[in-house]
Amino acid sequence: MAYGLVINNASGNAMYSSQDSTWTLLAYYTTAANTNATYTGVPIMSSRLVTRQMLNQVTGDDEAYAHSYSLSGSTLTTTAPSSTDTVQTFFAVWGK
Repeated sequence: MAYGLVINNASGNAMYSSQDSTWTLLAYYTTAANTNATYTGVPIMSSRLVTRQMLNQVTGDDEAYAHSYSLSGSTLTTTAPSSTDTVQTFFAVWGK
């Protein structure tokens, strides 16, 4: 006996199965340009990943850096690799 849910399209191909897994947005943060920041209270799940996006990127031929980060337990730490050339960075923490 099988358990679960499968949703098929009009051609009979499975479009979704309860065996699939999806990532859930757990938290998001923005770190100001040229600064370091620590965010606490990040939700914990068995699997997590962090994505980042440069905001207000420097235009022209200027070099710009996105913050680096570390996620440990419920703490996300973001670090500016340069004190003058790091742009504002958006972080999203995903879990499943």
